[in-house]
Amino acid sequence: MQETAASRSPEHRPSRRDPRSWSSALERTWARHPQLGLAVRAAIAATIAWALARVLPGPAQEYPYYAPFGAVIATSTTLAGSARSAAQSVAAIALGAAVALAVDALPVPVVVRVGIVVTVGVLLAGWHRLGGSGSWVPTSALFVLIIGGGDPLDYVLGYAGLTFFGALIGTAVLAVFPPLPLAPSQTELARLRDLLAQQLEDLADGLQQEHPPTEDEWRERIHTIDPVLAQMRAAVQQTDEARRGNRRARRHQQDAERQYAQARALERLTLLVEDLTQLIAETETADLSQVALGPALRPAAAGALTGLAQVLRSVEGATADPDTTRTAYRDLHGLEVELRRARSGTDDDLFAASSVVVAIRRCLAAVVPVELAEEEAPD
Repeated sequence: MQETAASRSPEHRPSRRDPRSWSSALERTWARHPQLGLAVRAAIAATIAWALARVLPGPAQEYPYYAPFGAVIATSTTLAGSARSAAQSVAAIALGAAVALAVDALPVPVVVRVGIVVTVGVLLAGWHRLGGSGSWVPTSALFVLIIGGGDPLDYVLGYAGLTFFGALIGTAVLAVFPPLPLAPSQTELARLRDLLAQQLEDLADGLQQEHPPTEDEWRERIHTIDPVLAQMRAAVQQTDEARRGNRRARRHQQDAERQYAQARALERLTLLVEDLTQLIAETETADLSQVALGPALRPAAAGALTGLAQVLRSVEGATADPDTTRTAYRDLHGLEVELRRARSGTDDDLFAASSVVVAIRRCLAAVVPVELAEEEAPD
């Protein structure tokens, strides 16, 4: 018999002060909250940039604070994102500086120059190649025009040059300590699975009522899935981007590919569940004179939906629990038997009921691989 936690003697139980337990807890926290790693990397990059900028000659002595500034704006949650952010930010700053230098040569009052650089800077900020860093164009132009008015060339060299220098350091720090946010994307995948399971359970609960729910009652049971789906997509996309140029990616390649496959499967499943929800809510409503399932099929349909939800909740890693899968297929088979019996005993079309059965089968196939589905399906 396996030793349980309760049967262990006190000396064998893990201590709350056990350094190993603290270490594992810290690792889990670090993995689940990439912002912590981002903050530490940004702090390291900014500190290095500041220390090096203080020993550089020329304009760097007057404006050393732009080096840590560049390091911070270049630090991102992915190495590819850091390089892109650094390039876009420095390009925007250089473009704004160029606008300021050109306008500064115009024989007009300073107040007019300010208006011109802001107008041109805001227009250039919309250039798609600058991405989210476009707002630095008018900011840089104003800095150069106003702060660097006495010696604009030296200021531009210090501002743009040190920002670029700091951005290089920020990117280098990420290259040495590259993040790979697998845990956050796994959390979002599980969150979407749970929401889909809850939607299926709420549909099953509606079918288990003595009478079909009304339109308003069905509306209260329908969950908003799109925001959670969007967050899952963003998290998985970020993980996929983090693999580019990441020396840690090869070690976790299998995990990352599995997450990507799960994300695609969940996207398909989300569409299927939404279609199934709409189908049931529209065809099994108290307001209709003739419903899709009726008292004969509602219990079996509720059981099939509950079984599908349990399969979703049983997913661990890349696969669902085999026993739960077998039970779900038995429940679906039971619904199909009831549907055939209903068809043989009535002249009704039962087209909508058949559509519900097909939709549940497609949802189950989207969760469980085809070969496993065939293996688990009852004879």
